[in-house]
Amino acid sequence: MKDELISLLNKNLLEVEPSLIRKFDEEISEIPNIVKLTLGEPYFNTPDHIKIAGIKAIIDNQTHYAPNRGIAELRGAISNYLKRHYGVSYDPQEQIIVTNGASEAISTVMNSFSGQGDVVLCPSPAFGLYRNLAKINGAKYIEIDTENDKYKLTPEKLKEYLNKYQTSVKMLIFNYPNNPTGVSYSEIEIKKLAEVLREYLVVVLSDEIYSELIYKEKHVSIASYLPEKTLLVNGVSKSYAMTGWRVGYLCGPKKLIRNLAKLHQANVATIGTINMIAAAEGLINGDEDIKKMRAEYEKKRDFVCKRLRDIGYSFIPADGAFYIYVKLPHDFQGSSIDYARILAQRAHVAVIPGAAFAIQDQKYFRISYAVSDDKLASALKRLEKFVKGRRR
Repeated sequence: MKDELISLLNKNLLEVEPSLIRKFDEEISEIPNIVKLTLGEPYFNTPDHIKIAGIKAIIDNQTHYAPNRGIAELRGAISNYLKRHYGVSYDPQEQIIVTNGASEAISTVMNSFSGQGDVVLCPSPAFGLYRNLAKINGAKYIEIDTENDKYKLTPEKLKEYLNKYQTSVKMLIFNYPNNPTGVSYSEIEIKKLAEVLREYLVVVLSDEIYSELIYKEKHVSIASYLPEKTLLVNGVSKSYAMTGWRVGYLCGPKKLIRNLAKLHQANVATIGTINMIAAAEGLINGDEDIKKMRAEYEKKRDFVCKRLRDIGYSFIPADGAFYIYVKLPHDFQGSSIDYARILAQRAHVAVIPGAAFAIQDQKYFRISYAVSDDKLASALKRLEKFVKGRRR
């Protein structure tokens, strides 16, 4: 009977593979003495004033159901934060939904807009969640290869794909700073992309979860140029080291948010009241926390890049996030998974293979430098020893 019940599942779901990031991380975790540079998990602890706000909420018995779209205090804090940091305006009553992390915000949008045969465009490489959600919904996930354009989506390439798929296109997924490359976009580049998108009937899912982790230029949200078509996704996980609190948010035009709230309500009803109170504290009083963490990440980025160059690796220059996308040695004939396994087994360094970020294998691996300085130094020393040994 068990096997017969499997046949009743959504056929699209059966074809979806579990996250390769999580799968590979689990695979190599049992290797003794391994240094893991795998997950996008800030190594910082949640700042004390945010934790205290959560503790106080428990003591004050703020442990009951919250409104579906989130408590008013947090929605107001999100609205003010986005206005203060990025100059985008959202009505906290009608244009914001608090979600179970940024992941639920993404799934709410994709489950609402993508159906059987619809086309979802996404610059590649990209976070695997987008591809899996499109597949579950029966949509055609079309990757726009950015390798020849310094891993950025250009207006010309965007227009080419929009014209190629025309009325079948429902959505463009746009994540920046990008996971896995760390590449981001200037204000001029954002403006030019918005000018192209304005001419087409397409919604933009703008995943800006790493927006606070840009090291030189200020982050510019595409929502500032294309508010009528943008569904903005963000959250507190990366910027405030609150991954376990599971607080994200989704912002957009009133009519769209009104309908997306129905799916959010059906899926999760609401998230934890305590978590939202803590997140509000971060958004209201946590600007200095962001500055300190960002400065530390920038130092780590510079250290990793220098060491990788010294070792002889090529990589994509990262503008933000906490990832470096490293090219496999030119003489290595296997896949990115093969190379990552070799690093884990011989160098005792765990990275994520590029195959996790595109349909076709990427001859890269991703390093997450959101770890302690000691772990980074140890991992790079091991990589150096491994590379030198391989050259002999």
